[in-house]
Amino acid sequence: MTIRTDGQPDSPMQRQRAKRLPAAERKAVILREASLFFASEGFSASTRDLADRLGVRQALLYKYFPSKEALLDAIFEEVLAVHWVMEWANVFSNQSMSIEEKLNHFYSEHLKNEDGIGLRLFLRAALDGWSLSARRMELVRAKLVRPLIAEMRREAKLPGFESAPLMWGELELVMTLHASVIFYSMRLHIYGGQMPADTSAVLHFYISYFLGGASASLLRLHGPDAPASLKLPVPPVKAAA
Repeated sequence: MTIRTDGQPDSPMQRQRAKRLPAAERKAVILREASLFFASEGFSASTRDLADRLGVRQALLYKYFPSKEALLDAIFEEVLAVHWVMEWANVFSNQSMSIEEKLNHFYSEHLKNEDGIGLRLFLRAALDGWSLSARRMELVRAKLVRPLIAEMRREAKLPGFESAPLMWGELELVMTLHASVIFYSMRLHIYGGQMPADTSAVLHFYISYFLGGASASLLRLHGPDAPASLKLPVPPVKAAA
């Protein structure tokens, strides 16, 4: 079944074909369509409207997902798997690459895996109080912030995490770069409008600007004159219930 970017089947004939899909394929189509649907309409939208979008009966949705909450949980797992498994984050363990090369690789792959659907779902989840955004932040800390700060500390000959836990100031330091890339994605996929044609050049600019001041900022954070609030350890992210 071919799905347009607005989430609608291409034709009534293809709606009929959806009823004959194998169970695993049908479930995958439902998840994909539901992601598009809730990203567009918000989490308060009904599964009845989703069924109409799919051209199936509402009962078919509940055959695969016993409740709307179960469907949303499955969507969140799918979004995390597709957008934030981040195998490319393993680049931080590659000692043959510079930090700049690692960051360019990490964010280039990140942008390749971002189509705007995940961003919309994360934003809506945060506004509606769902746990998806907290789980995303946990992944960001584990796969980006901690390995990046660990490497920057090693280069600066600063203590490791075993003797000096990750500090709030270090988290915020990395988030200055991460927020720039995320906002670039938002402008590209959500806000619309004109954007630079060369994404790789934008990334190189963000990363070189960040690295130009990051080492000095890190040293100041570990010095005696840094604000006490920024030197406090970052508590572990609480697991979602």
